[in-house]
Amino acid sequence: MSRRKVLFFISSLTQGGAERQMVELMRGLDPARFETRLALCHRTDHLGYTLPGGEPYSIDATFGPTPGSFARLVRIVREVRPDIIHSYMGYENLFARLAARYTGIGRAVSSVRCTRMPRRDVFYERATHGMIDALICNSVGIRDELHARAGIPLADIDVIENGVDHGRFRPVDAAARDAIRAEWKLEGRCALLVPGRLSEQKNQLAIVRALSSMKRAGALPPELVVVFAGRGSPPLFGEYIRRVADRADLGDALRFVGIVKPIERLIAAADGVLLPSHYEGLPNAVIESMSCATPTIVSPAANTDALIEDAVTGLVCAGTEPEAVEAAIRRFVALSPEERARMGERAYAAATERFAVQRMVARTVEVYARVLGDPGLAAP
Repeated sequence: MSRRKVLFFISSLTQGGAERQMVELMRGLDPARFETRLALCHRTDHLGYTLPGGEPYSIDATFGPTPGSFARLVRIVREVRPDIIHSYMGYENLFARLAARYTGIGRAVSSVRCTRMPRRDVFYERATHGMIDALICNSVGIRDELHARAGIPLADIDVIENGVDHGRFRPVDAAARDAIRAEWKLEGRCALLVPGRLSEQKNQLAIVRALSSMKRAGALPPELVVVFAGRGSPPLFGEYIRRVADRADLGDALRFVGIVKPIERLIAAADGVLLPSHYEGLPNAVIESMSCATPTIVSPAANTDALIEDAVTGLVCAGTEPEAVEAAIRRFVALSPEERARMGERAYAAATERFAVQRMVARTVEVYARVLGDPGLAAP
């Protein structure tokens, strides 16, 4: 049987959930059945994976779509001649659909990865839905938004939850945990990790204000430290968060450590992970933390797929406001280390089967097999 060619198309390989999931999918596809290539809008790479298929193509669209960058994508499609063009995100989905229609090459499979889509992206989805062969999202919240805002029938949307590499994101033993905590100077601290880019979506501002409120009330525990691990996106927002934190004079209760590679060691060594986002699809940070047996504090918006059961596998904030985040942090700090460890163990048990990478890859291959009319492609 000849291998099926899949051309993946995404903005870049910056730090992000969609990017990491796409890479895991590329690496998980059976090379005996699939030949993969990757096209990027620009070559920024924070992930550092070795990918199958060689050096990625670039359409040189660092500052957004242009007729020239679309023409470059068309040339790539004609060179690769893929059976499937699998695109991710906003105008990348639009470009991929138009390229498939214009060239007559490949089936168009699109992935939508986040709620609260810009109106522009909603318009793209509504206007070009008839050009695609499959639409994949990773969350029921995204599925419902596509239906409500873009008018896409629910039956046309495949929900495939994210997968996490349990060999990479896994619990560590006590000696390794102590060594990692010593490396990051976390000995004797209650460390809450906030992984991901500094952005309005991720709501780090509420964390800073919550800590500031606790300090003013004399209720900021000396052992508490919150660690922001991510880039500013956009960079100016990251600088704004830093200025607000400086004015709050939180001292060593808040640390900015930038992009951390490999992040899994720090997740496994943290006491908890904090994600009070205003909106999410299915957040990698949560399932990666669960896979590391680290309890997570989430906002309702980061828990639309019921990833965390309150007081069982982590804590769920009452909302995204600073007051709600503060209340959740206070609840977490009040837990004993043994109670946190039990939460983490229950989270690990819940994540082991539900969020296996192999499951995500297998379900995506089922979609490929359906759109290609090749049921044998998905055979075990």
